[in-house]
Amino acid sequence: MKRFSYIALIVSILLMGCGAIPGLNPTATSTTVPTNTNTPEPTLTPTPTPTSTPTPTSTPDVTATQAARSTQAANDVLTELDDALGEESGIDYRVGHLLWQQADEARIHLAGPDYDYAEIDDGPTAANFIFKSDVTWEASGLISCGAVFRSEPNIKQGKQYLFSFLRFSGLPAWRIEVDEFGQFLNSPTDIRFSDALDLDNGATNQFILVAQDNEFTLYLNRVREGRYFDYSSQRTEGAFAFFASQTSGDGTCWFENSWVWSLD
Repeated sequence: MKRFSYIALIVSILLMGCGAIPGLNPTATSTTVPTNTNTPEPTLTPTPTPTSTPTPTSTPDVTATQAARSTQAANDVLTELDDALGEESGIDYRVGHLLWQQADEARIHLAGPDYDYAEIDDGPTAANFIFKSDVTWEASGLISCGAVFRSEPNIKQGKQYLFSFLRFSGLPAWRIEVDEFGQFLNSPTDIRFSDALDLDNGATNQFILVAQDNEFTLYLNRVREGRYFDYSSQRTEGAFAFFASQTSGDGTCWFENSWVWSLD
């Protein structure tokens, strides 16, 4: 009995000295657990519809195209020179370059005794060169077709060299001469004859004329006619043109597939 009273006394003293003990004090306030709130789910942001980017169109490179065409044209001319002249000609044409190439045919029509010129486009000039053309003649009488080279700027009146081949009394003839004001001055070659020329009406004949300083070399239909000289050096540089003349009737010379290869 005394032990119980002793224990009760101790408990009372502890309660008064220490205050309320959690879990033993009936007046202690409890911590309130917060109520869960519903957080709305985020709305989905629509994925943007993919737009197709058009493939860019290529812009033509005009300069590159022109350069490619020019290179191809020069290669084509070199192939012609290889076939017509070759290394055995002794002409070092591979060091040259394409100076001019004909785009459209040139035609000279004559009625009655007359002569006329057809200047070539772009008006190139040169001193040393190779001049080539395919020439067709058609006439009721005697006609001459050819080319002007190393001319003064005025083709019709200026001093110039003139190459021409002729249907001359049934004979295939040609010559290289010097003219001024349409008048004959002299001839480095005089009149020469060649079986390589086709005299038929409507026939096409090709000439390749090589001018190097005072020396001229001529090929007719790929046949080498020879080398000729004019040491007077009457014209050392100048312009080019096509030429035709006749004594009577109607006649036409037309010129195609022409080019000038510079040796300067």
